[in-house]
Amino acid sequence: MTRVALGLGGTLPVRAAVEFARYAEDQGFESCWLHEAYWNRDAPTYLAAMGMGTRRLGLAAGCLNPFTRHPVLVASTLATIDELSGGRAILGFGTGYPARLDEQGIPHDRPLGAMRESIGLIRRLWRGEKITVTGRRFSLENVALTVRPAHPIPVYLAGWRPGMLRIAGEVCDGYLARALESPASCRRLIAGVRAAASRAERDPDGVDVAAYLLCAADPDRRAARDAMRRDPFVSYQFAVIDEAVLRESGVDPESRRRIAEPFFRGDLEGARRQIGDALLDAFTLAGSPDDLLGRLGAYAEAGVRLPILQPVASDATGVRRVIDVGREHARGAIAAH
Repeated sequence: MTRVALGLGGTLPVRAAVEFARYAEDQGFESCWLHEAYWNRDAPTYLAAMGMGTRRLGLAAGCLNPFTRHPVLVASTLATIDELSGGRAILGFGTGYPARLDEQGIPHDRPLGAMRESIGLIRRLWRGEKITVTGRRFSLENVALTVRPAHPIPVYLAGWRPGMLRIAGEVCDGYLARALESPASCRRLIAGVRAAASRAERDPDGVDVAAYLLCAADPDRRAARDAMRRDPFVSYQFAVIDEAVLRESGVDPESRRRIAEPFFRGDLEGARRQIGDALLDAFTLAGSPDDLLGRLGAYAEAGVRLPILQPVASDATGVRRVIDVGREHARGAIAAH
């Protein structure tokens, strides 16, 4: 079967998210990824609840960061979830959103060094080591966990800058592409990860590649695209997207300016009106179920092994439609498209 995962954010009630996770598991999904924002429900609580409500589904925190959660806390939290779920925990790790960290007064300088230090410390703690170390960012004295993971927890690194791609390729089990990357930009990012793995004398094919894909599925293609445009996150991301990414994806780079001007004036509706179909088709999965299956093929050809389907809908019908597309993908329907 072709691999597929579900992505959810922190806006859903926990019980509703557990029901969606259970439905996804029944449809053949391999894992559920919970993104942790800053003002919403936290990812580990969702994962713990899903651990009790599912049987085999992988449980991924995607992503936590070492600035709002100290590496020791990350290590103990994931080890606890792994124990609870019988070895199903996955760690997605990134640097967080600088603006949100600034709003909380949390320093986040030297992020690359913080990532390397954190990953090393977390893995040592999972192995049962007692650690005393003075690092550039984190210092520990006689620290050891009382809980051990049930299995070696895979670590996926999220990021798009060259330094993060290097870390993913050199030391991580997988790479996690953020939402609103196109197949073209994914191809470039994945190439960077693989090149770093080769330089580190690792097998590039041994580094898994996952990607968040924002999804809206509806038999009415226009309704699906309108649903995608209504998501404030979509407007924000298109307002700040790098023009070079637009260019490499075959989209007019002026699209960013046309969206950003109304967006940063506070005119969200005006920004939405500037999000054209070409932009949605390049960076999202918005359309009929058959449209989504075809787009999944483009990401697979770019090197994405694990598509993480993240519905923009929060209602049961909208979420289940996306999961149903994933079911058909998992069954190999993609081969017919």
